[in-house]
Amino acid sequence: MLVVASYAATVPLAFAVSERLDPATSAGLLGLALAPGALLAPAVVNAAGGRRADMAGALLLGTVILSFVLVATRPGEITLALTAAQAFAVASVVAGALPTVRDRLLVPLRWAGHAGGLAVIVLAAASTPRVDAGTVAVALAAVAVLLGVAGTAALVLGRDVFSALAATGTRDPIVAIALAWSSGGADATGVPLASAVILGIVAGALVVRRR
Repeated sequence: MLVVASYAATVPLAFAVSERLDPATSAGLLGLALAPGALLAPAVVNAAGGRRADMAGALLLGTVILSFVLVATRPGEITLALTAAQAFAVASVVAGALPTVRDRLLVPLRWAGHAGGLAVIVLAAASTPRVDAGTVAVALAAVAVLLGVAGTAALVLGRDVFSALAATGTRDPIVAIALAWSSGGADATGVPLASAVILGIVAGALVVRRR
């Protein structure tokens, strides 16, 4: 329910707001809305002192499945960036959700995931996307809404709020970059790139605070 609630509230809102934005910003916002939760969420919960990294992992797996379903319903060209992001997502989820397989294939899984994620970042950076005040404002608003919906749903359902915020209140920036790029071009990566910086600052502050 936490996973469904997050997407049910934020995806329609993103589509409604996107109609008022320029094409690149619109594609970036939609890519962010359709992406799965941050794939590093369980690790962040653990590093920040949370007690339910296992719950974050389970919720994250749900966001990956639902995200792929939502993306599959949208016609569009599958680009190199999107393929790399899928490799990153699959490797990350398998490594966290299947311990037996993970122990045997940890090294190749990590290499595959890191290579996919690095490919997306390098491609996005090389494209020199437009990042201006409007882009940052949209990213800030998207992050705030996502976290707000996830936190509210967790409180209503009586679930661990921190785990819900980490897994369903975030969107993985690497997958979001690839989704945005595949539909809106290089400039569309500005919103997910800005959201990545915002989430990185928040996650870093939480980890540093614990230590």
